[in-house]
Amino acid sequence: MKTKSVGIIAEYNPFHNGHLYHIEESRRLTGADVVVCVMSGNFMQRGQMAIADKWERAEAAVRCGADLVVELPTVFACNSAPYFAKAGVEILENLGTDYISFGSESGNIDELAAITREISANEEMESVIRQKVKDGIAYPRARREAAAQLFGEEKAQILDSPNNILAVEYLKAMKKAKPVTVCRKGPGYHDLKSEDTLASATAIRYLLEEKKDISALLPEASAEIVLRSKKPSQDVIFELLCHKVLTTDAAKLDKIEAGGEGLGNKVKSMIRTVSSYEELVDVLKSKRYTRTRINRFLMQLILEVESVERYNNYVRVLAFNDKGSAYLKQVKKGEECELPIITNINKDLEGNEGIVATVNKDILASDLYNLASGRELYRNSDFVKKPTKISLTP
Repeated sequence: MKTKSVGIIAEYNPFHNGHLYHIEESRRLTGADVVVCVMSGNFMQRGQMAIADKWERAEAAVRCGADLVVELPTVFACNSAPYFAKAGVEILENLGTDYISFGSESGNIDELAAITREISANEEMESVIRQKVKDGIAYPRARREAAAQLFGEEKAQILDSPNNILAVEYLKAMKKAKPVTVCRKGPGYHDLKSEDTLASATAIRYLLEEKKDISALLPEASAEIVLRSKKPSQDVIFELLCHKVLTTDAAKLDKIEAGGEGLGNKVKSMIRTVSSYEELVDVLKSKRYTRTRINRFLMQLILEVESVERYNNYVRVLAFNDKGSAYLKQVKKGEECELPIITNINKDLEGNEGIVATVNKDILASDLYNLASGRELYRNSDFVKKPTKISLTP
């Protein structure tokens, strides 16, 4: 009999008490025996490098309650919400998860499903958004204004919250699994303050930069891993960016996935006028280009990620426990997973030529991350690192 499973798409940057609550609630609400997590690698959805590398964060997740953690490939992880959600859902549904659980500010699956249906059924939505973007409005605000115009202010307010926006994209992408949502507890996504033992990942990263104690905000295993991890240097990233911009023509820069609309020319003309990564972001952002889009553009620029349609999805195993291992074997035996499953890129790419371009971006992302964080390139490369197995028994 198939093991009942629930899937979660996350970044765990870092894994905190709110994530622990999400896993525990997902198990309780679904009765799942196994929790499968699809986790961003070393580059985040909002265009940042992770606070700890993907192997460390995957280990933290398994030590704190997940059973199997696989990677969301970089080209999808460091991308806009529709691509991020679609790729994550595709991986989980190919791994046969019965449910997909996501956090939301709404906490109401019927409310989220209703707005998703309206957005999907309305043929005007995309054209209204495009016109507003053409008028110089940034995409997130354009989407919000389009929703208010077409569905009314009350429904549009659902799209004011980042987790709700992702929830809508998950629901649009889901074809087989049943959706479950867990209402977010504690401070908001962008809130820099903590409440008792709860704080957003943004707040925890800020507190770490300020050399503050974050131990109460993370499960012990996660805190231990995060505190020992070597953090990437923004100065190194800036140097890499300068080299890439100076040696690439503007037309090619404009072909970057998050580029277009003259961003290639703009970064080319401004690169000599700034002396840090933050200065570069500041001079590039505008009414049309949000900080998030600029960050994402710069990370994709370093990786040379052009049209995301060129890349095929796959399953890369990062960490698991005994239950996760047994579940993965069950998936492989069932032969229903249509995506290649990779545990060792030195062996498992044979016969899987269609994913080589995607895998190569993940390899490059790890190399650049290791370079930026002062890690030894060979020992920490994707050619050498293997999935972490954590035993459930002492």
